[in-house]
Amino acid sequence: MANQLTSLGLTSVYNSDFRSREIGMKSREMNTKAEAVRNGSRKFEDLLVKTGESYGKIDTTKLTKDESKLYDSCVEMESLLWKQMLNAMKKTINKTKLIDGGQTEEIFTDFLYDEYASGIAKTSNSKISETLFKQLSGYNQR
Repeated sequence: MANQLTSLGLTSVYNSDFRSREIGMKSREMNTKAEAVRNGSRKFEDLLVKTGESYGKIDTTKLTKDESKLYDSCVEMESLLWKQMLNAMKKTINKTKLIDGGQTEEIFTDFLYDEYASGIAKTSNSKISETLFKQLSGYNQR
């Protein structure tokens, strides 16, 4: 199907539709995992690292199995947000036909930006995934 769309020049429509469905599926998956986690009685502060460089980040060793799955989904969601930002930044780069790598380069950079986004989500101090986890797990209601 992607080849048919490429020949028609509709790959960007196909890619944006695919990404929208991917984000929708992640959102539904996160809600399902959040329901499983909400029944606990621990406090959110108990999950945080209290010392060192990681001060204030969630200590994943203190999470239950369901909480760990939910947290991983939250990190993936943050990664998708970073990927969207990186793609928007990539669109601002002027390309010349002289050094254009074609479709192969597009595929490679897409995978590369996936890895960049994943690394940013895991190491950044943006607290997006922590906030999502706190909201979905119900820790902010306890």
